[in-house]
Amino acid sequence: MPDAAGDAYRVVVAHESFDFRRPLGDTLADLLDDFSDALEELQADGSVAAWASWASHDCRDELPLYDFLYAGGSGPDAVSPDVRRRLSRLMDKCRLWDDDEAEKIPDDVVVAGESTAWPSAVGHAMLRSLRGLTTACLLFPTAATASGWQPVSSGSESASESEPLATAVYFLRRAPEITGFWRALFDREDVDEAGFPVLAGRAFPRLILAEGLSFGRFTGHYRDLRPWVVQVLSVVNDRFADAVAENAGLPRQVQAALGGSGITLSPESSRTRANESVMRLRDVEHDGGTYRCEWHAKQHPTHNRVHFSLPGQRSDGKVLIGIFVDHLPT
Repeated sequence: MPDAAGDAYRVVVAHESFDFRRPLGDTLADLLDDFSDALEELQADGSVAAWASWASHDCRDELPLYDFLYAGGSGPDAVSPDVRRRLSRLMDKCRLWDDDEAEKIPDDVVVAGESTAWPSAVGHAMLRSLRGLTTACLLFPTAATASGWQPVSSGSESASESEPLATAVYFLRRAPEITGFWRALFDREDVDEAGFPVLAGRAFPRLILAEGLSFGRFTGHYRDLRPWVVQVLSVVNDRFADAVAENAGLPRQVQAALGGSGITLSPESSRTRANESVMRLRDVEHDGGTYRCEWHAKQHPTHNRVHFSLPGQRSDGKVLIGIFVDHLPT
């Protein structure tokens, strides 16, 4: 789960991606600010780790990051003291994985066919992931590695593993990309129903799950239903509020805007809305307020619904996921 005691961090800084020899395509100061923005936002949501000796990594030929941060540069490489101090301060806030842990990392870690320099933060994430604590890597913006899940392997045994190693590791450059990581954990770590709302808080930051939601009110088994529910919550989180705002809340236009999502979404029919006693079954009490959850996603024409509110019903603009149910009366 996201906050396992003693090992809370799920993101590590890929210090080896601080390679300023690559074509930057932007001023170095702007790139450092972009990285710091991402790191600061991720730290606000949870712990981020870094190699204890990250500042000794060469960002240019024979130029360690430590020396760069206290040098400055000139021209497009000119970096103000404020930019350098901010990066140093944020890196100092990271939880550190130490040199003893670095010694366990194989020296031939490969990401999508490309070798990494030892000791690789990617290798550290790979070992943690193989032990069941899936870990992502934050990249410098110009890193060659693509964002998302990438194959990571080593042909060597590590100090604590007796077989060649291989798994997939998640890479990101911007903090919002972390939702793709959290969402994948439902299946990758086979999260049980009790853990579902805990992980959902990170996987779907624009949603609120009402108390008392239960997969037991659906037809079917939790593990069979979980992928569909994750897909529904992903679409509602990512697209519903924007579709409502862009289409003045007009149901047909909202449905059309979400038509390519792969999920069947709709409000109740006019006949159902005309029956107030039936509509009250869509009302959900949450945190001192009452929310009408008439919009819903359908898994099947006759069963399994996820009911949710309009975003304007909450002052924070979030959507309340109010009801999991087989089917409500219409």
